[in-house]
Amino acid sequence: MTNINEKVCPSTEETDGISKISTKKITLMILFSIFISAKAENGDNIKVFWSSELLPESPLWYTKPPDSSEIKYKLDRQQDLHWSKISRSSDIRIIIDPEIQYQSVLGIGTSLEATSLYAIRKGRSETEIRKILELLLDPQHGLGFNLFRITIGTSDFSDGRSVSDHPKGFYTYQDNAEDEFSIQADKETGIIAMLKLTQDVAANMDPPQQIKFFAVPWSPPAWMKTSGKLIGGTLKKGYEKQLAKYLRYFVEAYALEGIPIHAVCVQNEPNYLPRDYPGMKLTVKQQLELTIATYEEFHDTRDGKSELFTKIWLNDHNFEYWVNADYILSKLKKSGKGHYVSGTAFHNYSDYSATEMSILYEKHPESEIVFTEHSEWGTAGMFNIQQYFWNWSRSYMYWVTMTTHDLDEHNQGPYNVLGELSPTLLIEKESNPVQWYVTPEFYLIGQFSKFIRPGAYRIACDQGSIDEVTFVAFKNTDGIIVLVGVNQTDEQKIFELIIAGKGTTASLPAKCVGTYIWMHK
Repeated sequence: MTNINEKVCPSTEETDGISKISTKKITLMILFSIFISAKAENGDNIKVFWSSELLPESPLWYTKPPDSSEIKYKLDRQQDLHWSKISRSSDIRIIIDPEIQYQSVLGIGTSLEATSLYAIRKGRSETEIRKILELLLDPQHGLGFNLFRITIGTSDFSDGRSVSDHPKGFYTYQDNAEDEFSIQADKETGIIAMLKLTQDVAANMDPPQQIKFFAVPWSPPAWMKTSGKLIGGTLKKGYEKQLAKYLRYFVEAYALEGIPIHAVCVQNEPNYLPRDYPGMKLTVKQQLELTIATYEEFHDTRDGKSELFTKIWLNDHNFEYWVNADYILSKLKKSGKGHYVSGTAFHNYSDYSATEMSILYEKHPESEIVFTEHSEWGTAGMFNIQQYFWNWSRSYMYWVTMTTHDLDEHNQGPYNVLGELSPTLLIEKESNPVQWYVTPEFYLIGQFSKFIRPGAYRIACDQGSIDEVTFVAFKNTDGIIVLVGVNQTDEQKIFELIIAGKGTTASLPAKCVGTYIWMHK
């Protein structure tokens, strides 16, 4: 884009009295410059942004973090590219077709579980907290996150010792059968206040940002379980309705606080039984029964109850468990209850491939796919995010946004020591706890979240190769095309972008993610 001050305005020497360049000529030049700038913003140019990896997943980000200057590219804008005739200037040719559309994007975001919320607010004024939240939410000056995972009760990243008798501070909202349901613990630990503040920051941006929360329990109250504890066991037979009511009470209690819940999963990772943090293992038939009970409880309007329109997502576990979701969806449809479930949520903690999501989608295309938990590091992690979207996911969710320097300060789960917890997006400084720094993943994930906006559609695009560069493309609701490329190799890659009979030659440095955006008319 032409810089008027650099290209048009005469030097000081020329402006003694009347410039050698006539006022009329200067005016014409400025108008021409503004016209060229407007054309560039309207899509004649391609904006380019790069971010690079550095020590991905290394514990050094906690013990001896590199200086920020060592991260070579940090969402840095590069020189614009220009469309021209197709030149066949590279063996790597990426063809984009905006007319072929796939799934829409629900959102990209992260978790606001207890550990992250504590670290964000620790020792800070409300103004300082808002600055961090703005950095997460603002698509102009931050990451543009719009989707947030919260917990129903405590999880493996929490510490409720100030409000719970449990030695590690684990709690639910009805620890004993005779107790009244209450989210008071979430109020006393500051969780509710922080979520409200997040909403307020989003609402007061220009323009206001629309955000969504979805929620998941790690364990129901112990009295509903065979183990009699938050750790271990399964749901007692016949307790599906009690747990469904518990989930209703949660949604209603949060709604009274002004925090709507977009969706719930009935159990976090229901196919795994943790040994040292809250959890519960469920058979696929139990998952089906609990799903039915939850939907029917949410939509029960007897005795003056209000109907809840919070969505229900299945699974919330690894790719291989698509077979469980398939079983449940098939059973529901066969019994005329296919509408009970909105979609299936996935994590990535096994050796199975994201292509398993496509298998499920092909069998049940009416049901959405969402990706709800896995942190990613370096360019290899960004390639994973591409794969999630290639395979029909409407979302990507990072897990654990920020930690204190002492990893166990507000985390009583097992992942609170070096080697167990990998670097989060934001980390508290050891020398000054009120200060904090970001890891390279902050910028790398921003290459997606900052530019791909809610409601965008994934569009047809050559995926490339991991030996060269891989790509995924989207079209935002305003017509902007967003192409994200990932170069996992040790060499710069040159490639040609082709769309609607025109092309351009682009490059991407080694171990970098590049985002290329333009208006498609």
